[in-house]
Formats: sequence, structure tokens, C-alpha cells
Amino acid sequence: MRNDAIVNRDSDDLQKFGYQQDLKRSLGGFSAFAAGFSYISILTGLFQMFYLGFGAAGPAFFWSWPIVFVGHLLIALCFAEVSAHYPLSGGVYQWSKYLGTPFMGWMTGWIYFACLVVTLAAVALAMQNSLPQIWEAFQFVKMSNEAESYAINAVLLGCFFLTISTLINCAGVKLISIINNVGVFAELIGLVVLIILLALHAVRDPLAATTVTLSKGNGHSFGYLGPFLAGTALTASYVMYGYDTAGSLAEET
Repeated sequence: MRNDAIVNRDSDDLQKFGYQQDLKRSLGGFSAFAAGFSYISILTGLFQMFYLGFGAAGPAFFWSWPIVFVGHLLIALCFAEVSAHYPLSGGVYQWSKYLGTPFMGWMTGWIYFACLVVTLAAVALAMQNSLPQIWEAFQFVKMSNEAESYAINAVLLGCFFLTISTLINCAGVKLISIINNVGVFAELIGLVVLIILLALHAVRDPLAATTVTLSKGNGHSFGYLGPFLAGTALTASYVMYGYDTAGSLAEET
């Protein structure tokens, strides 16, 4: 009875924004967290982009992570506050409309849509970095030109996973949340196991693994700052964004 009262109260609050509540408020707090966490997809993004950050700034690009984390945390706290006041599906599109103007919301929606298209495609293509290494049968395309085989196979794997994801989305939010929750549990366990294994088989001491610059700043007018900022933008900034997905589900939580 208490849950029904909360749902009815939330529906009444949403009517103040000018429309009838239609989406089922069936997601719990963990499901909302899981949506944001899986979108960030630390294991996928890190493996996909690590070599770029390392190549640009050397091992010392490690320090970009705590810096970027603090910045993202401040933005996430702002998102949390805004989503509490405007718990609407659509996230930044809706927030821009109510905090700014309808035109700002329209423009934000199109920019956000473009970002989602690019991001989802990039993550789908990243499957090529791991699946063929886990099982060689995932390398469907085998040609004499290895680079071409790699690229074509990445597109095939990406299209396959985007198709599966679309079908799952069509089945409803409840199925998505179950699959997503299981995936997040698996990823969290995988992260812990990976950290332990890497720590047990470390071949360099922590100082060498996090402070060596490989002379990346030599010859630059600003020294190491340029390569460091490049490594920051290429890896840490890319991997950590996406938590706004949780706010987009506020109307279903």
C-alpha cells in the first residue's frame, strides 16, 4: 500500500509538468545505478582507450584519473540535484528546456542524440578488442590484409551487438534491468579479480608505473603539460562519462 501511495504521489508531481504519467515506475535504485555504470563500462572503455593515453603521456598519465574523477563528480552532483527537481525521461533534454528555453532544449536534444549515436557505435566496435582474444571464432573475417580484416570484423560484431541490444530494448525496461543488473554484478566482480591478479603479477613498482613520463614533454613549449592534457582527454575523460544515463531514468525509478 505504501509503495502504491508513493507511485501515485510521484505521478501527481509529474502531472505538474503538463502530461499524464505513462512510463512504469518499476526500476529500483540499484537498477538506475547499474544503467549509468554499464553505460560508462569501465572495462570496455579502458581497454579501448588505454593505449592512446599511454602513448600520448606515458605511465604518468595515471594522475589524470583522480583529476578527471573530481571534475566528473562535481558534474554528477549537479545532475543529481537537477534530476531530483525534474525527474523526467529525457534527462539533459528536459532539464535544458525547463532551466533554459524550449530552443535550448531542442538543440541539446539533437546534440545529445548525435553523441549517443557516436558513443554506442564506438562501444560496439570495441568488442573487437576483446572477443576474438577470448575465442578466435569471433574473428569471422580472415583476409591477407590483417588491418582490413580487423576493421571489417569490428563492424560486423558491432552491428550484431547493436541489433541484439535494440531487440532487448523493444522487449521492455524490466528485461533490460534484469540483464543489466546481472552484467553490472559480473563487471564489478571482474574488476576486483582483475585488480588482484594485476597486483599479484606486477613487474614494476608503483612509483615507476605512475610517474615515468618517457620524455613526452621534451621539446614542447609547455613541457609535459601538453602530452598530459592529451592523455587526459583521450582516456580518462572518455571512459568516465555516461553517468547521466541514471538521471535519464528518473521517471521510471
